[in-house]
Amino acid sequence: MFDSCVLGVDPGVARLGLAAVARDGRRPALLWADTVTTGTDLSEAERLKMLADAVRAAIEAHLPVSVAVERVAFNRNQVSAMSVARATGAVMVVAAEAGLFVDEYSPTEVKSAVTGAGNADKRQVRDALERVHGFRGLPAKPDAVDAAAVALTHLVGSRLRAAARAGGAR
Repeated sequence: MFDSCVLGVDPGVARLGLAAVARDGRRPALLWADTVTTGTDLSEAERLKMLADAVRAAIEAHLPVSVAVERVAFNRNQVSAMSVARATGAVMVVAAEAGLFVDEYSPTEVKSAVTGAGNADKRQVRDALERVHGFRGLPAKPDAVDAAAVALTHLVGSRLRAAARAGGAR
């Protein structure tokens, strides 16, 4: 069976986007989305704990069967990339504690799945989520919107993964 509810995560220590996306019949629907922010006055360990607690609460509230995380893009800012990687690690530990499968998607994969174009900008992703996929109630913060896009990417791909597993089981 394919995934019925996915928790999408746009990782970051300062801001972590979270979104629960589920099937509403044959169509995906946004159940909830939010952005968790952590203060710079806290130690990185305290910030990561806050993020882990928020992910744990989202899992308990929405009961996803899997977690989809946007893969960190290592660019010129290696300090920022390391911070995002730590946030991703905290998310993965919480998901593993809950017994959930975790998959990662690159920003290009997410943009392609949602808009059909791997070079789409944030506005185009939001527009596609609302107009093409029918998501209602998207928050203003882009981190939560990105998390919804990651969850949708995984949810749509879960049908393909299920079909591939069924085909390999013959």
